[in-house]
Amino acid sequence: MVDDEAPIRTLVGRVLERKGHTVIVCGGAAEALLIPPPIDLLLVDWMLPDVNGRELIATLRSRWPALPIVLMSGYPVEPDAIPGPPSLYLQKPMLPAAVIEAVETLLANTAR
Repeated sequence: MVDDEAPIRTLVGRVLERKGHTVIVCGGAAEALLIPPPIDLLLVDWMLPDVNGRELIATLRSRWPALPIVLMSGYPVEPDAIPGPPSLYLQKPMLPAAVIEAVETLLANTAR
């Protein structure tokens, strides 16, 4: 999970860990790019301090084209900016249940 806001990283990380997921939290793209594979899913904020979420998604998708993406943003995102499948978009603020549903839906669909 990549988000520059510590409270969001903490909350979302805890929510997903309570559901049994292993979560690696990163405050920016540079940190996320250091994580060794495998990565089952990327949960990423649109606005990051070092590079934006779109650039991080493009870099990671060049490595793993089928990487599931959950894109989050507190700002409106144009539909053409949302990454291709498998992906979902969540508008901040979002309920913890929405994060869980998005992550589990994408993981279930890519496990087939």
